[in-house]
Amino acid sequence: MRLYSSRQDGSYIEQRSGEDIARTAWPVDYRNPTFALWIESDEPRRYYLRISARNALSTSIHLWHPGTFSIATRDEAFNYGVFYGVYILILVFHLFFWFATRERLGGWYVPYVAINFLGAAISTGHFQKLTGLPGPMSDMLLGVMLCMPLAISNTFTLTLLELASVMPRFVRIYLPLMWSLGIGLSLIVVTGHFGAGVAGAQAITLACIALLIVIGIHLALRGHRPARFFLFAFGIFYAAVVMRYLRNLGILEPSLLTEFSVPVGALLHMIVMSLGITGQYTKIKREKLSAQAALNESLEVQVQERTITLMDEIARRKKSENEVRHALDVMGRARQEQQDFVAMVSHEFRTPLAIINTVTQQLAGNLDAPREKSLERCTDIRDSTRRMTDMMDEFLSFDRLGGEFHPSLRPINPLQLAHSVAEEFDVSRLRIEDECSLDKLVCDVELLRVALRNLLVNALRHSPPEFPVHLITRATVDGSVVFEVKDAGSGIPADEIPRLFQKYFRGRGALSKPGAGLGLYLVERIAELHGGTVSVDSTQGLGTSFKLAIPAASE
Repeated sequence: MRLYSSRQDGSYIEQRSGEDIARTAWPVDYRNPTFALWIESDEPRRYYLRISARNALSTSIHLWHPGTFSIATRDEAFNYGVFYGVYILILVFHLFFWFATRERLGGWYVPYVAINFLGAAISTGHFQKLTGLPGPMSDMLLGVMLCMPLAISNTFTLTLLELASVMPRFVRIYLPLMWSLGIGLSLIVVTGHFGAGVAGAQAITLACIALLIVIGIHLALRGHRPARFFLFAFGIFYAAVVMRYLRNLGILEPSLLTEFSVPVGALLHMIVMSLGITGQYTKIKREKLSAQAALNESLEVQVQERTITLMDEIARRKKSENEVRHALDVMGRARQEQQDFVAMVSHEFRTPLAIINTVTQQLAGNLDAPREKSLERCTDIRDSTRRMTDMMDEFLSFDRLGGEFHPSLRPINPLQLAHSVAEEFDVSRLRIEDECSLDKLVCDVELLRVALRNLLVNALRHSPPEFPVHLITRATVDGSVVFEVKDAGSGIPADEIPRLFQKYFRGRGALSKPGAGLGLYLVERIAELHGGTVSVDSTQGLGTSFKLAIPAASE
């Protein structure tokens, strides 16, 4: 579609729309090509509209005031919303209806509704607007939706008429022929011959409508009840289809009636068909229930006796099942706790092992170093070995998985504890601040060292080298000692904070750094063992603060 608007100087402005360009480039976001005309005076203006179509086209042109167009499109959107909503409700209902009943007529009704629904969505342009499907592809899909009803609709109609029981020879010839024509004409459309395929399908469909109406009238006059329902349910739809086909063939002029004849007729037809199918099934089910009720009366006594026996057996088996499930739960928890314990210990052994490895390499690389330097390095190795031994003693006492772990409590000065942990790191990057009024904290010293060490490792790892990490000790009004570790790193995203203390969780910023996601989990576990808490406050771009609060009077 190309619209050319004249200017005062005699030139023209071109506006482009239509399916040869992306829908995002259309002047107006609407299901059909639409242009905005800005008429600034009462003087006559001349416009040229060029329409180029791949196939036969029967359309109409409307001129709207912007306000009227807005109201019309809003009303149209509501009407189409109701239209598609009813279609979808019918489709979903009968899909579940078929899954529940496996009734043959209901099974063919589902694709029958689906192909009519999709054809209506493509014909009105809503499908293309929603998916951005190019014109040739939408033409091909629409062509298939117009050709395949020869197979699907005729199969459904013959099933509804129950012709297999009254005209079996006709059904054996007619149905294979319709399937062959439907598939063959669809292939013609797919290969690019839309006009030939669709025109053939429409002509054959008109002939099929006439033939089925004649058969329906003939059977209805003979008292065939399905034929009467067929004439009633399909009468409106066939009339709408005939009107639309005559419009497409140019026999009827485009109008509001011919434009929406098929959607309205199809919707009324679908509603009547849904009521008829569900009503027929309800009637059959009611008859079966009556017969079943009569049979149930004779079996009721036997069922009651058998039920009592089964209930006793079920109760016995349920008791045994509960006992087995409880035993399995206990075993599963014990195994999980053991796995968690091994993971925690191995995680904490990495730091001293790394120190031993580094110092050993320094000793081996400089055998002629001064005696004092070598003794200092040996002291580092002993300290790391001692730390591993202490952790082994402490954590392996936790190996009694069937019981509860109790921390080994002893008093220590909070500031002294902070300094002893800080000595394990590069002192040039640490700042220790004492704001604590308490000089004694009763705790499991080794466990608390592990917690502080993990917090400092994380802070140093994520903080730039030029910014120091602060370790602050302070007392709270409720008698707790708070160890706060603050860094100037990039911060933690808000969506990761709730999961920060989960086992094995590693944030996006830690994926490129070593670690197993156990450090902060261990910090929280140690805090819980002391009856304390750990919290985090982080602002992206400004840094992160972890606060480990331990009750001072834990004895």
